[in-house]
Amino acid sequence: MSSRSHGGDTDPNEVRMRLAHNPSNQSSFPPADHGGDADPNEIRQRLGQSQSASPLLRNQAGISTTTRVVDSRESTTQFSTPSLSPYGNNIHSSAGPSQPARSDQPPSQALSGYFQGAPIHQPFGGPQVQLPQTPATASPPPGVYGGPLPQKPSPSVPAQTYGSPNQQTNGYGGQPSQIPHRAPPQGNVYVPVNNNIPEGYYNPSQSPQSTHQPGPYQTEVERGYGNFFTSRQSRRWKFPNFYQVAGIYRAAHEKQHHRDRMARSHQFSPEDYYLSPFDCHLAKLVVQSTQEVYDAKPNSTWRRTFVRNMSPFMLRVANWVLETVPLEDRSMTADEILVLIAKWIPASALLLIIMTYPTSVGGSIRNGGKYDAFPYRYWGYPYHARNKKETRPLLDQPHGSSAGNVTEKGTELALTNPISERPVEPSFLCFLREGEGVEICDVQTWKSKHGKAANYIFVSYTSEQFRGDEEELLLHDVGEHAARAAGVPAYWVGCACLGNKSQREENVWRISDIIRGAHSMAIVLSNPDNSDNPSMDILLRQWGTRVWTLPEVLLSPSNEEILVYIRGESIDAPTRIHKRHMAAKLEDKELSRQLIEHFEGSLILGHLELVTIALRCLHGRQKGKHLEGDMSYALMGLLRQRPRVVRQDTAFQAFARLSLANESNMLLERLICVLPKDANQPWHNMDDEWGVALWDIYPTTQICGIGDGDTVILDNAHAANIRWKAFTSVTIFVADSWRRMFTRYAFRSSSYVFYLGIILVTVGKAGNSALTAIGAILFVIGIIFALLSPYLIRVLYTGKVWGAQPWFFGFEGYMDINTIERQIYGTNLGYLNWSTSGSPLSRHRSNEYGECEGLDPTTDPDTAERVKRAVNSEMGEEKIFTLVDTSTQSVTMFAAVRPPVAVVLCGEEGGMQRALLCSYEWTTQTLYRETVLRMETPVLDNMSRLGRFRFGMRRPVEAYN
Repeated sequence: MSSRSHGGDTDPNEVRMRLAHNPSNQSSFPPADHGGDADPNEIRQRLGQSQSASPLLRNQAGISTTTRVVDSRESTTQFSTPSLSPYGNNIHSSAGPSQPARSDQPPSQALSGYFQGAPIHQPFGGPQVQLPQTPATASPPPGVYGGPLPQKPSPSVPAQTYGSPNQQTNGYGGQPSQIPHRAPPQGNVYVPVNNNIPEGYYNPSQSPQSTHQPGPYQTEVERGYGNFFTSRQSRRWKFPNFYQVAGIYRAAHEKQHHRDRMARSHQFSPEDYYLSPFDCHLAKLVVQSTQEVYDAKPNSTWRRTFVRNMSPFMLRVANWVLETVPLEDRSMTADEILVLIAKWIPASALLLIIMTYPTSVGGSIRNGGKYDAFPYRYWGYPYHARNKKETRPLLDQPHGSSAGNVTEKGTELALTNPISERPVEPSFLCFLREGEGVEICDVQTWKSKHGKAANYIFVSYTSEQFRGDEEELLLHDVGEHAARAAGVPAYWVGCACLGNKSQREENVWRISDIIRGAHSMAIVLSNPDNSDNPSMDILLRQWGTRVWTLPEVLLSPSNEEILVYIRGESIDAPTRIHKRHMAAKLEDKELSRQLIEHFEGSLILGHLELVTIALRCLHGRQKGKHLEGDMSYALMGLLRQRPRVVRQDTAFQAFARLSLANESNMLLERLICVLPKDANQPWHNMDDEWGVALWDIYPTTQICGIGDGDTVILDNAHAANIRWKAFTSVTIFVADSWRRMFTRYAFRSSSYVFYLGIILVTVGKAGNSALTAIGAILFVIGIIFALLSPYLIRVLYTGKVWGAQPWFFGFEGYMDINTIERQIYGTNLGYLNWSTSGSPLSRHRSNEYGECEGLDPTTDPDTAERVKRAVNSEMGEEKIFTLVDTSTQSVTMFAAVRPPVAVVLCGEEGGMQRALLCSYEWTTQTLYRETVLRMETPVLDNMSRLGRFRFGMRRPVEAYN
């Protein structure tokens, strides 16, 4: 037996047959107990022999047995025990520490205690990166692929776990490993320590001193009201009083009409507006921006203002003093003590004066403890209503009246969405004459004459390959020959059987029913260029790129082979291809195969799978554009209910009408919850940025109509307003206690006790020593309370937070989470956390206890670069925004073209709510999707219902000056 010149294709049965005739080759190895499933290619590499050599027996996956391996170079015997890798593969940990890993094993098996290869890895929800290879003798990096999980050192508590100081058990059952001490990051600069972790990602070996460690992205210090004298500053009486005007304006300057929820109609200039939750009026959109965005070039259609510290004034005074105290566990220096005293005395005096007129430190409870509602109401008609009573009246026909005539047929069809009747048989066929020749005859006439139904061959071709009358004769020759050979009386070909001009367009959309009733199908191929002699496979692929040929293959009879005729070859010897093998002849064979198997009945797809796969196949094909909705009309042939064709339909409107006419399993409702992977992704591409299948999204809204343009009318959503102009004081809910109650009385009464003591001392000087004594005591108590007031405020308004007044705050740009907390709460209290998976920009890590923690998104260098690039991006390009949710205490960074003004919950997926963040096009009352976030389910309880609203998946490009 000769060895083959290539490996990997050996038949295991052939190997076993050869071994049965050559027992000498089996003497070195024990027989297998489970059958010969060894990889012959692996056998040859192990033995270094030809294919005639006996195979090395493999252990069954997942069974911990011992296999005896003989090393021909030594007389010793070693044993290898399979164990489970982090990826579920069998790996072998050698009993001898010096045994080298076998070079012939795949990367997942060439291990010595942990993974050695360089797999493609996606850390913390970020982009895929190539991890560096680790030598076989090295210890595993902490926290990676089953290595020792690091601990987070604390200034006061030693890093101990499971009773062993500075040790942590291997995550996959390995031995404890020593945890080295790591220096914490300095300032805002991220310094990677462990070289095995990709630069820019969180290194579990590092130990941040605070709960929130800023990312590596360097931001400018927020100057706040220090921007008062900048050159581009504008002023007004209404808050925010200082702002920058928009740098870009719409090309249209005329005022346009808008009607708000209170039915107030006004004319507005073409600027960006939002709906005020205070009184529902249309207000100019002002967006607070970080300092670097505020100082950059004016590249937006919305106004910008600077970020203000909106925390309560008393809390800011107290924090101004107490921030002097170091957070580290160390004693204060003499200079720090002097600074603290210098701040404490004037701050106490100021708080004493403020408490003369006591005010609440926290904000008020609004909306019954809910988010601000989005005050929207849609006043228009749908282009196509789901309920006919809501249909827009025609211009010459009063609504609800049967009088009047329809002046535009297409408009009537769009408003009523009538369903086309499916023909049982073709209108015309080419019937065979006796001997030779054909005649085109009405099918009903032929049936009445012969008293039976007509069986026929369906002839498929493309106009790209057959263009002239002479070539059409060839189609008739093929059709006649195929019909006579099959013993059927007729054939159908598109160039002759569509009827006259008035019937042709309607019959085109019925071709799917014609192919369903055919005896079999014949494909005719031709080379239109006649420049070379392409193979049949090339011509078939060219034929398959046309949009109408896919439904013809899918709906052709499965019990008859497809005949393929090629111009210039013998007509008596066509190529026969079974329908199930046609997928291999098409360019998108993987997708087409699934559709063919569905229509053959061997692998039934769900409705959502069928429509999504069919759309991808159809939109990947060329088409001679006849109507905008051609793709949907081709898809229509695969479904049961078929709306009438409307020439003025856009592609989306045609698909939406088709979806509403059929039992679509809420396809459109699911589609609007998808986050496109790219800003230019077309609507028919249903790929989700989160990698979630369409059927994994459960919609909570219903489409009640199709709007003008590529919009739909939705109902039964939950929505909330996003506050962009500034932060505001947030009411927090803390558990009451005796300590907090005493602190409250002491702090609130300090000014009154102080002033009462002064009054009593003054009155007592007239000779009443008792009043003087009492006044002195009260005066001293007031002074003590006043001096303690900075501390008392921190005790009173900090601690464990049980809840907060729900707000959605937004700002343009990036700030680290400590700065955000200072702007809202006055200091860094650890209330806020970065979202773990709320946005595609979100990042997270597993801490030493295996808990999921959110990371600053700019720890990913790609995200940091996107933040930097967005500062000076042009209008229409990606910009970076940040959303703060005080209800869930989460902060989410996201990318969008415009600042969204509303959060609309329309579905759920993976235990999270799909939140559509929408901008408002006030001229058409349309909410356009800017991005999609994932929010925790409890936010649903704090939102208000949103009535019927008009929604678009992509905002049209506008002209700007």
